[in-house]
Amino acid sequence: MKKIILFIALIAIQGCNDDLSDVKQFVESVKVMRGIKIEPVPEPSEFKHFEYSATFIRSPFDTPQQELTVDIISQSRDCLQPDVSRAKTALEAYGLDNLEMLGSLGLKDNLWALVKTLNGDVHKVRKGHYIGLFRGRITQVSEQQIEILEVVPDGAGCWVERNNSIALISSEN
Repeated sequence: MKKIILFIALIAIQGCNDDLSDVKQFVESVKVMRGIKIEPVPEPSEFKHFEYSATFIRSPFDTPQQELTVDIISQSRDCLQPDVSRAKTALEAYGLDNLEMLGSLGLKDNLWALVKTLNGDVHKVRKGHYIGLFRGRITQVSEQQIEILEVVPDGAGCWVERNNSIALISSEN
């Protein structure tokens, strides 16, 4: 075994000779080749200080004042506005066309509806819960459908109420 290891070591040492002439020749040829001349970096222009002297005009670092616009006028009118401080529920991330009613649970006076979302999650809802993109509040749950009162923008800064519903999907699908 020692003889085999000694033989392999001798072969390895034999491969490490001092003949580096091909490497030296390559290095010399690379040094002789002329490289591409790179343009020097241009000198930067001199900085010119500007003093802001428009004291009678609003400073660009201050937040602008709200001007009298049509939006402000329409908001000041006495019209329907949604409750923007209320935290949204999980079902308010879906449009009503992406929700399906699977069925209902409970007694006639206290029905719950099962609603399936587009990604397959099933939620239990009842009267008073919020659903849909337009702040829809469930007004009635029956065995066949869910009645919803939505609050949609009218385009003039106010909001209007709109009735909508989700019907029970047929079992034939």
